[in-house]
Amino acid sequence: MPPLLGLLAALTCPLVMFVGLFLVIRTPGLKWRIAWAVLCFVGIGAFWMRASTGEWGFLPMAINLLGPGQQPGFYKATIPVGALASIFVCVSVRRARKAALAAKQTDGAA
Repeated sequence: MPPLLGLLAALTCPLVMFVGLFLVIRTPGLKWRIAWAVLCFVGIGAFWMRASTGEWGFLPMAINLLGPGQQPGFYKATIPVGALASIFVCVSVRRARKAALAAKQTDGAA
């Protein structure tokens, strides 16, 4: 596997976590905001790749907080399940809030 894929995975993982955190902070009406913010940084599974040789591995039972960690000469990534769940909940809350606002405006206009 080319080292570029390991680097891409290592850079994408924290990006998704911070996008999830941004959505949690900016979503109005979200309950348990602090819990969702912490959940953004939980990942399941760990992918690692040695940059010099291209050797790689995957640990499916790893639970990571704040990403998979760092080590010189290795690219590490995790599947940001907490961030993906937070993004899903934030989008659902925003859609429900938008639908309720639209229904309120239609009732007020009639």
